[in-house]
Amino acid sequence: MTGSPTRAQVFGVVIGSGWRAGRKWMVHVGGLLVAEAVCSVLYPVGYAVVVDAYLRHATGELVAGVGLIAGLYAARWVLAMLAGTGVKPLGDHVALYLSQRIAELVSSVPGVEHLERPDYLAELDLLNENRRLLASGPQQGLLVLQVLVRTLGVIVILTAVYPPLALLPLFGIAPFLGERRSVRLRQACEDKIVEEKRLADELFELAATAAPAKELRLYGLEGELIERHDSLARTVVGNISSATVRGALWSSLGWVVFAAGFVGGVATLALRAVHGAASAGEVVLAVALVQRTQAQVGQLGNASAQLLTMTTSARRLLWLENYCSHTAAQHGEHPPPIRLVHGITLQDVAFRYPKGDADVLSGVNLSLPAGSSVAIVGENGAGKSTLVKLLTGMYEPTAGQVLIDGVPLADIDLGRWRARTAALFQDFSKLELLARETIGVGDLPRIEDRPAIDTAIGRSDAGSLVATLGKGLETPVGASFSGGTDLSGGQWQRLALARTMMRDDPLLLILDEPAASLDPLAEAALFDRYAEAAANAATARGTITLMISHRFSTVRQAELIVVLDGGRIVETGSHDQLLRSGGVYSELYNLQARSYRA
Repeated sequence: MTGSPTRAQVFGVVIGSGWRAGRKWMVHVGGLLVAEAVCSVLYPVGYAVVVDAYLRHATGELVAGVGLIAGLYAARWVLAMLAGTGVKPLGDHVALYLSQRIAELVSSVPGVEHLERPDYLAELDLLNENRRLLASGPQQGLLVLQVLVRTLGVIVILTAVYPPLALLPLFGIAPFLGERRSVRLRQACEDKIVEEKRLADELFELAATAAPAKELRLYGLEGELIERHDSLARTVVGNISSATVRGALWSSLGWVVFAAGFVGGVATLALRAVHGAASAGEVVLAVALVQRTQAQVGQLGNASAQLLTMTTSARRLLWLENYCSHTAAQHGEHPPPIRLVHGITLQDVAFRYPKGDADVLSGVNLSLPAGSSVAIVGENGAGKSTLVKLLTGMYEPTAGQVLIDGVPLADIDLGRWRARTAALFQDFSKLELLARETIGVGDLPRIEDRPAIDTAIGRSDAGSLVATLGKGLETPVGASFSGGTDLSGGQWQRLALARTMMRDDPLLLILDEPAASLDPLAEAALFDRYAEAAANAATARGTITLMISHRFSTVRQAELIVVLDGGRIVETGSHDQLLRSGGVYSELYNLQARSYRA
C-alpha cells in the first residue's frame, strides 16, 4: 500500500464526493448559503441606520433603515429555507455514492483476507459506522464556506466602524482550536475501543438472535454473556466519558478566551461613544456583529469538528482504495486455458494466516492431473479448506506457487479463472431469494435460463426438494421473506449443490463437504454420481473434480486420494494403494468402518 494520503486527497473525498455524486445539488445549496451569508451580515447595518436616525429624528432614514432590516432579514430567511430543502437530497446522493463505492471496493479485492483479518475488519467497521457522517462532508464544507463569507463581511464592516475591531474575529481561533482538540481526543478514544465495541456488538447479536438461543439456554450461558457484555460496555463508556470531559475542558478554555476578547471590544467601542468618537448606531452595529461572530464561531467549530471526524473516515476510505488497487495489481491478466492438458500443480506451497504463529499448510507439493477425480481427506484443522481457498485464489500462498497447466495462478486473471471454477464451500451461503434465483446465481448470465436451472437440479438430485416447496421454483426461501419458506440445513445445502452445478464447463469442480447434512449412504450415492459426471467432463475439458470429506468410505472411488495431516501431505494414492500401505489413511478408514459397523 502507498503512504499516508495527502490533505488534497482527503479533501477530495470529503468535499469531492459531493461534486461527483450530486454537483447540481452542490451548486444549488452552495449558492443559496453564500447569498444567505451576505444578507445575514448586511441586515444589522440597518440597526445602525435606525438608531442614528431615531436620535436625529430623521424619519426618512428611519423608514429606510427599517426597510433594509426587513428586506434583508426576509431574504435571509427565504434563502435559508431554500438551502435547507437541498441539504437532504445532497446528503442522500452522497450516502448512496459512498455506499456503492465501499461495496465495490470491498468486493473488488480478489481474495478474502481483508474480510477475515481483525485489523482490517476494524478499519472497515469504523468506515461503515461513520459512512453516513462522511456523507455529510459536502454539506459541512459548504457551511464552512458560508461562515468564511460571513466572517469576511464582518471584518469589512468592523474595519469601517473602527479598524482595531477587525481583530475581534481572530479571538474565534481559540474556541476553534479548543473544539479541534476535543474532536481529536474523541477520535483517539474511538480508535482505542474499536475492538471492545465490535466484541460487545457481537455478544449482543448472540444474545438477541434466534440461531444461538437454544444453546445459550441449554448451557445456561445467558448470564455469562450478559456479564461479559456489561464489562465491555463499561470499558467503552468509561473511555468515552473520559475523552468527553477532557474535550469539554479544552472547548471551555477556548470560549473563555473568546469571551475576553468580546468584552474588551465592546467596552472599547462604548468608551469611544462616550467621548463622541463613535455614534450610538455604530455601537449597536458592532455589538450585533460581534454577537454574530460568536454564533459563527460556534457554527464553525461544529462544522470543523464534523470535518475533522470525516477526515479520519476519508483516510480510511483512501486506505481501502489503496489496498484494493495494490492487491488488484498483484494479479495477472492471462486467460485460463480453454481445457486442462496437464492439470494443476502445487510447488512447495505454504500458507500462514496473517499474525499467525504457525503455518496452516507447509511444504505442499502436489500434482492434480487433468481429467482426474481427487479426494482430500484429513481430520479437522488439517488444512483442507485452506487448500481450496488457495486453488480458487481467495488466498495467496505465503511461499511457493500454484500452477495451472504450468502458468502461475498469480499471472492468471482471477475473475476469468473463477468463471471456469464451480465450488460448494463448506460454509456455503444461504441466499434468501426465490428458489430459482438461489440456484441460478451459480451462473449469473443464465439466471433466467429455466432449462439450465432444471439441469442443475437434476445433477444435484434436488428435484424432490423443489417439489416440496409451495410454489416450486417461484417460492421465496428464507425466514426474511414475508411468507417465505425456511429450510433445514440439509435443504439449504441441496440448493447450494444445485447452484454449484449451474456451470457446464468448469475446469475445476470443488465439493467441500458437499453432503455434511446427509447420512453416509446418501453421501456415497452422491459422490458416485459426481464421479460419473466428472469422468464425462474430464474427457471434454480435462476437468479436475476435487472432493473433500471427513468420511473416508465415500471417497474410495476417487482416482487420487490425498491425506493431509497437520498442514502437510502425508500420503497420496488410490484407495487400494493406501489401504495396503497401512498408513494414516488405512488407520482412519478402518476406525470409521468399525464405528459404522458398531
